[in-house]
Amino acid sequence: MANEQVPITVLVAAVGGQGGQLFSQWLFDAAKIAGFAPVGVGLPGLSQREGATVYYLEFFARPEETAFFSPFPEKGRVQVLIGLELLELLRALREGYLADDGAIVGSTHRVLTADEKLPLKGGFITAEQVLPLLQQMGRRCVVFDAVQAAGLAGLSERAANAILFGALAASGILPFPPDAFRRAIEHYGVAVAFNLRAFEFGMRFREWQAQLRASDGAAADEWASLPEPKLPTDIQRRMETLSVDDELAMTLRYAARWLCHYQDARYFARYLDKVQAIYEQERGRDGDLLVTKEVARILALRMAYEDAVRVAQLKTERQRFARLRKEHRLSDDTVYRVVDFFSPDWDELTGLLPLRMTNDQCGNDQWRNDQCANDQCGNDQWAMPLLPSQAEELRRPALQLRVETSSLSGYLLVRALLLFKPLRPYSRRFRKEWAAIEAWLEAVREAMDVDRDLAFLVARSGEMVRGYGRTRRKTLAAWHAFMAFLKTLQRQGLPMAEIVSLGEQFLALAMSGPQGAEQAWRFAVETLRSLPSSVNSLSPKSGEPP
Repeated sequence: MANEQVPITVLVAAVGGQGGQLFSQWLFDAAKIAGFAPVGVGLPGLSQREGATVYYLEFFARPEETAFFSPFPEKGRVQVLIGLELLELLRALREGYLADDGAIVGSTHRVLTADEKLPLKGGFITAEQVLPLLQQMGRRCVVFDAVQAAGLAGLSERAANAILFGALAASGILPFPPDAFRRAIEHYGVAVAFNLRAFEFGMRFREWQAQLRASDGAAADEWASLPEPKLPTDIQRRMETLSVDDELAMTLRYAARWLCHYQDARYFARYLDKVQAIYEQERGRDGDLLVTKEVARILALRMAYEDAVRVAQLKTERQRFARLRKEHRLSDDTVYRVVDFFSPDWDELTGLLPLRMTNDQCGNDQWRNDQCANDQCGNDQWAMPLLPSQAEELRRPALQLRVETSSLSGYLLVRALLLFKPLRPYSRRFRKEWAAIEAWLEAVREAMDVDRDLAFLVARSGEMVRGYGRTRRKTLAAWHAFMAFLKTLQRQGLPMAEIVSLGEQFLALAMSGPQGAEQAWRFAVETLRSLPSSVNSLSPKSGEPP
């Protein structure tokens, strides 16, 4: 690789906040110490927010050759591809950057994407799946779970980069002496003692790789911790009948485990009823069953809403305490405390009680009343449902609780909430959630009779409602605004393709982040105001959101 006519090209792919810049700076300094003329550029993504970050370096034999530096990596020309996270390494490989005789160095640990964190998104990529591919594509391949290796060394996961840096030095892939790598760490001056300790451990990677593979340190799939449900014969038969293709069958199997663990088999049967109704309506119209599959996936997530029972279930599961002990590397004889902080508001405190809902507590019924009132007023008086204001949220009563769940009294206090699990279907929160779910499913059924693309859009909009407490109230209100927006556009006789396009923009904004609901609401109001004639006159109710 030390050809004087061709620079050594190195691409570092990482995740924002993972230390990719520090790793690249170490490489830059190591090359300089080793007598090369390094040049590099960073192409950051969403730094500190777990977005993709890329750093590209070229090491020239003579300083005058740096004038030929290319600020962008060329496909098929990268000689050393370094991935600080598995998915980012795979993305760089997919883009074809690695040269035919290139080497791969990387960590196989995962920083899950947002989609992968959702149980019904289809699981996540693991090292076992891609290791054969990495070994096939790289002339030399040094890959292992650097985070797991840090635990093996008795260090925190922040040591992962320095361990990988040590493995790179020991591999001989780059023509730098090991001392150049050490001096680079010292030169940059960040946590020198800590990083040198991790570096030296990485230098010995051949000694402990077998031990690392033998250890059971890989993160388990969330589904592996859920018990396999024992479904009654009739429910099992219905699920098998509805499993018309592999994709839908997998979604139904996941939903069975998820909802039976969340509630019981009867709850899953209720789920099957709703999916079956959508399937029967879509069957014969479209062979791919896009709407049915989307409803099946999102409905399971909506039905497993977070309430006090679910929180108690998560906080007191045995796997949680085992995971905490493992993450903090606590020995079996170490005594530790787990303190949880809760801030339930009035709706969350009373949500499990079988009390009659008042109009101001049942958002869906109130929205339906608003819709009916607006319908009677005609198109000129159509109002966009408002999002809950911050002032309104601050007026809600809330408690500040501090519970030591590792103590017997704290554990039993939280665990006692599970006694409400059989009463969940009779609770105020359950009725409110199901009113919203029924409204969504009814909207899907109505859209299927109008247009296939519109139905698929409305089906996907169900995922807009998420979170708990204030977030759930806001996103539910945003969904009501979404439906009001679509209905207004339909009443004005806009082409269906344009309606779907505008709806897609609303949905994309609503799902874009913490302020997405407000952005989507403003987009809808501005769009309606820009339309000619009757739609341009919005009622005072549709002023700016607070």
